[in-house]
Amino acid sequence: MIMHDSREICILPSESVLKLIGKRYTLLIIGLLGNEKSMHFNEVLRSVGAARSNLISQRFKELESAGLVERRIINTRPVGVEYSLTEKGLELRAQLIPLFDWIEKSSGAKPK
Repeated sequence: MIMHDSREICILPSESVLKLIGKRYTLLIIGLLGNEKSMHFNEVLRSVGAARSNLISQRFKELESAGLVERRIINTRPVGVEYSLTEKGLELRAQLIPLFDWIEKSSGAKPK
């Protein structure tokens, strides 16, 4: 339990989400998908600068399993895959924005 505004909040249910967002590329993926309505796998791969597509693929599977990301097959040649945040994912991203702001300010980094 943690205290916030004179009330107790049980943090045990948040353990799985905290583990997931602590993994490499998870926060970047959530942030990027919130900038656009949807993104193709390769767009995300290029944007995060990941050297290994299997790692990004694994994150998408985990995010989809957690109900944060939705996967859609595009019937093109070759077949495409598009990802977007679910309502739950959008809510999480909205809660993360103040954290991103704080990190940027406290690191002394200049906004681009």
